[in-house]
Amino acid sequence: MGVTAFLHQKGGTGKSTLAVAAAVVRAADGQPVMLVDADPQGTASEWAQRFGRRFGVEYLNHFHPTFPGLIGPLRKQWPAIIIDGPPSLSEVTESILRSSDRVIIPIRPSMPDLWALPWFAAVVRKLQREGRSLDALLVFNMVVDEPLEPLREEARKRSIPIWEEPIPSDPAFGNLFAGEPLPESLSQLLSRLVDEPPSAA
Repeated sequence: MGVTAFLHQKGGTGKSTLAVAAAVVRAADGQPVMLVDADPQGTASEWAQRFGRRFGVEYLNHFHPTFPGLIGPLRKQWPAIIIDGPPSLSEVTESILRSSDRVIIPIRPSMPDLWALPWFAAVVRKLQREGRSLDALLVFNMVVDEPLEPLREEARKRSIPIWEEPIPSDPAFGNLFAGEPLPESLSQLLSRLVDEPPSAA
């Protein structure tokens, strides 16, 4: 699995929830998982303090733009490293991108989430042009029954692949923060997202 970061410069897109859920899914598969909380809001580390051991997830906080130096040694011990990034575009964000194998960018099914993407997408493309091997993927998150095709059309302008499967708005994600496991359907969905994304649109 390597290093997977959940990032978006806009808050409220569900990146912390997906980062925690992905860590739970990987740990359930028997992989040692390190969850790195780089979001000053601390949602992922708050969850990990309460429930991390129950699910087999270790965690640490790191809020500084020194991720290449941090992640290198961690790779030797942790086959799965998941980073919950800050809701901003900053030196920390770029440092995370320089250290990750994959970045998953959650967006809600709304235009404001897409309007916040251009600068973030520009940083991703810059690193890719520099030769950084970075697999970037947009994923629609917290979807109820919104029509996604108009949003997909707008998202395609950002030149970042879009995952074909939307992540539903499901109370099970909220229950995860009360220490409950994910249902199998969501576990399989998150596993596909993190490990083997199908062809992007």
